[in-house]
Amino acid sequence: MPYAAPGRRGPLFAYGGPHRQGARRGGTVLDGPFAVVDVETTGFSPDRGDRVIEIAVARVDARGVVEEEFATLLNPQGRSTGAVFIHGISDDAVRDAPLFSDVLGDVLGLLEGAVVVAHNAVFEERFLSAELQRAGAQVPTLPALCSLWLARQTVDAPNHKLATLGRRAGLPMHDAHAALGDVRTVAALLPGMLRDHGGPLAYGVDVQAQLGGGARGLTTPRTRAVGLHHGSDGWMSSLMSRLPTTGAEADDAMAADYLGALAVALEDGKIVGDEARLLAKLAGRAGMGAHQVAALNERFLETLRAEVFDDGVVTKEELQQLKTAAAGLGVPRYFDDVVVADPTAANTRTTATEPVLRPASTRRCGHCRQPGHYRPRCPQLT
Repeated sequence: MPYAAPGRRGPLFAYGGPHRQGARRGGTVLDGPFAVVDVETTGFSPDRGDRVIEIAVARVDARGVVEEEFATLLNPQGRSTGAVFIHGISDDAVRDAPLFSDVLGDVLGLLEGAVVVAHNAVFEERFLSAELQRAGAQVPTLPALCSLWLARQTVDAPNHKLATLGRRAGLPMHDAHAALGDVRTVAALLPGMLRDHGGPLAYGVDVQAQLGGGARGLTTPRTRAVGLHHGSDGWMSSLMSRLPTTGAEADDAMAADYLGALAVALEDGKIVGDEARLLAKLAGRAGMGAHQVAALNERFLETLRAEVFDDGVVTKEELQQLKTAAAGLGVPRYFDDVVVADPTAANTRTTATEPVLRPASTRRCGHCRQPGHYRPRCPQLT
């Protein structure tokens, strides 16, 4: 790993290190922001034609706060995805995924003006350099920090593999060998390692403010949520926590597929493992992130609310059904604003003229996401 040594330059990165050992001419001291990158690939050698099949980038400030995330599967253009048992990415999963060139603007937009960070960064560098060259992109040398090098300077551990460092720090590692999971682990470890290192880090180049990657968001990403488990928060919370914070808005057909599968899953009031995995597959196919899934879940709950309110009455049984559905989606208090007039009467029916919504409610519309009204009264739908 010759290029990861402080002060060395590779085909794409100029690696940082202690200021006293900085690159030629003393180097430029930088303390962020950072762009943490991870890739999953078809093999180990871009020189032999191996390709990137998943990329994740997180924009992180010096405190480790993630400001923005991007993640997508990538189509390797006819090459097999390789060791599925390691990364869990099948040929079918990437068949309709975007090309690297399709998401070039998104990737370079997050790298722009930042120090690139990766664990064993020379691996990411070689593949990124090859993909950029294949896409015809001319990118100047970027300042980079290898978190593997930094961990060796600051962490006393049996080894400095990312999984070992994550377990030592008490971080969840359910989605190891998914690009986004690895990026989040590095982002979480980075502030502590920088603090323990102490002195400033210098780089042979300054951050690049103009990378010229083109517009962002031109292509729908293909996201994925892996390593789902029920845990203490339920299947839906597990699904959403493994997606990037934001992604693409699902088109009408894909939204309908997701909502239909959600309705079937919640017929018995709960989501089980196979149903969660189907929902994750549908969300990933649509390129959705956690925010987009949350919006569709809210649309589903608002549809249930509208059905209950449609006949002008609310029963305790109906309220319990609403709350059961909300709990299944990981928001058990979603319908706390719905009340019946006489909570002591088991079968009391409340007319629509009696209060069923607390005035202090801050719920938002499941369609336009604006506060002050519910989906049945949304101006965009009337």
